[in-house]
Amino acid sequence: MHSPRSSFAVVTFGNVAVAGAQWYLVWLFAQQSGPIAVGHYSTLIAMMTPVFIATQLGLRNLFVTLQQTVRWRIYLGCRLSTVGLSILIITGLVIFGPAQIHSALAFPLLMIKVSDSIGDLFYARLQKTGRLFTFGLILLGVATVSAITVTVVILSTGSVVTALWSAAVVSAAGTVVTIWVASAKPPETPEAIESRTSVREEIRALITAGVPMSLMQGVYSLLSYVPLAVVAWFGSPSDVGRYASAAYLVVFANLVGASIETVVLPAFRTIHDGDGPVVLRRRVKRLCAIALTSLVPFVVLALFIGPWLLSTIYGADFVLSREAVLFLALAALCTLPTYLASANLLVLNRYWATFFVGAVAIGTVLAGGGIAGMAGMSAVEAGCLAVFIGSLTRLLGEFYCSRPRLESSPVTL
Repeated sequence: MHSPRSSFAVVTFGNVAVAGAQWYLVWLFAQQSGPIAVGHYSTLIAMMTPVFIATQLGLRNLFVTLQQTVRWRIYLGCRLSTVGLSILIITGLVIFGPAQIHSALAFPLLMIKVSDSIGDLFYARLQKTGRLFTFGLILLGVATVSAITVTVVILSTGSVVTALWSAAVVSAAGTVVTIWVASAKPPETPEAIESRTSVREEIRALITAGVPMSLMQGVYSLLSYVPLAVVAWFGSPSDVGRYASAAYLVVFANLVGASIETVVLPAFRTIHDGDGPVVLRRRVKRLCAIALTSLVPFVVLALFIGPWLLSTIYGADFVLSREAVLFLALAALCTLPTYLASANLLVLNRYWATFFVGAVAIGTVLAGGGIAGMAGMSAVEAGCLAVFIGSLTRLLGEFYCSRPRLESSPVTL
């Protein structure tokens, strides 16, 4: 059995490696076809990701945090149904949507999203049974193989579409490995067997909790991509590409935050059940303060070397102003502790609260970015400011909603 510290390190490295592989693909796009190609790819990501997240009912987090027994086969059936719905929606958008949608890139990316969505639920089994070290190793393996494969394909063919198809094949293979590793059925406790109800009741409980969870995750996914819409509103496809390349700083922060949430959810659940929500909130508040303080030097570093680093990595066409880099760095600063606050709300089963926080954050992103753009700020700077506004709103909102309630009911949907 691996220690929690080593498990956290491997999961974190795994998530960072996945982000690195995704960024590497964007970098290849930039080198091969410039900012416009990055803009097309980023637009497809912005279209597909919220659809998948909004339809998949947040089943991975529910499997870990839901305070009611639901059998695995019901979780799996719901996930396969939501994947089918997502495929129909995305296919319809690609076929009947605007001409700007790059269909040659859309279908391999759709295959990646399908594989990731199915694998995500099986990751929940590893997470709940404490096999986080294995979880992290799979992430590391998939990211490494994907980067190597894409490099070989792009050097051999020079085609970014073929490279994306190769990444899709690797993603599907990674999902097969995940299913195989997580397929062993964990033993059921006597309490879980005793608390069983009918299939209809378990489906109803899953949907009742899953709808607000799904809406919450969909809203937060949309929150990540709304700033890109702000850039497109005031700028050109080239501006979208420049913004998307630099915004990977926030993407990295989100993935590291997600790995933190993966590790702390079971521990937060234990603290909540043993010591109560007040003690849990106090612990989360202290951890967030530590995270914010420790990340301030990185914000200062990004402010001074960020513009130079971006132009060095991507080329002169991708240079950003120091103000834009500052906004992105501050957004990343807020993002990491937000996942601790979010985990607190998940353990409390306050799924609707997280949804409303996300909805308010989207409103502030559109308002702040829109006002900045109309006031004369450049499209990329307006988008970067919008990211920071959204991250700050989410952090403050989730802290506010985690306040202890007067009622003692353990489950609030």
